[in-house]
Amino acid sequence: MAQLTFKSENTSNIILVSAIILIISSLFMPLVFVYFIQDYLYLTKDKWFYVTPPSAYILFMVGMLWLAVTLLLYLFVQWKFEWGGFKWLTILLMLGSVPFFMFSISNYYYLNDKGLHFNEASSFNEVVSYGWKDIKEAKEIFVKNKGVTVSDHYLFTTNNGTVIELPNNSKVTYNKQRIMEKLQEFNIPLNNNMGDLYE
Repeated sequence: MAQLTFKSENTSNIILVSAIILIISSLFMPLVFVYFIQDYLYLTKDKWFYVTPPSAYILFMVGMLWLAVTLLLYLFVQWKFEWGGFKWLTILLMLGSVPFFMFSISNYYYLNDKGLHFNEASSFNEVVSYGWKDIKEAKEIFVKNKGVTVSDHYLFTTNNGTVIELPNNSKVTYNKQRIMEKLQEFNIPLNNNMGDLYE
C-alpha cells in the first residue's frame, strides 16, 4: 500500500509559490472578492445607492499581504533555524489576517428611502444611520480643476451638528435625481460654495 508523504523541499516550494501568488493577486483580487462578498451579504433592492470605499479594498489587500509575509517568515525560519514548532506559531500568525478581511467586508455606505447609512472601516458591522428627517442642510461643494469648476462632494449637516461627506462620483451622478427628490420631500435646503469660488 502506497504511503502519502510530503517532502520538505516540495512543501517549501508550494509555500513559496503560494506567497508569491498572494502578493501578486493582492493588487487586484480585493476588487473581486470584496465586491462579490458584499453583494451577497449586504446588497438589497431597497439600497438604491451603495458604495464600497477604497479603505475596504486596502484592508483586504493588507489581509492578503499579511498571509504572504507570514508564509515567507515561516520559510525563512525553517531555512535558518529548522525549528519544527514554528508551524503552529505560523498558523496563529495567519489568523491575524482574519480581522483585516472582516473589517474590509463590513466597510460600506448606502442611501435608501430612510436616509444615509455608514459602516466605517473602524467598526465591524456597526451601521451608523442618519434619517432624511435628521438632515437640516445639504451643501454641494465645487472645486476648480485645471481651470474647470466641477462638483467634488456633498456635505449633509444633521440637526445635532454632525457633518456627513458624500464624495461626488458616477454613482452619485446616477442617483442625483433621487437624492434631490429626498431633499425636496423633507424640505432640506441645498446650497453650494460657488459664490466663494468667484469672490
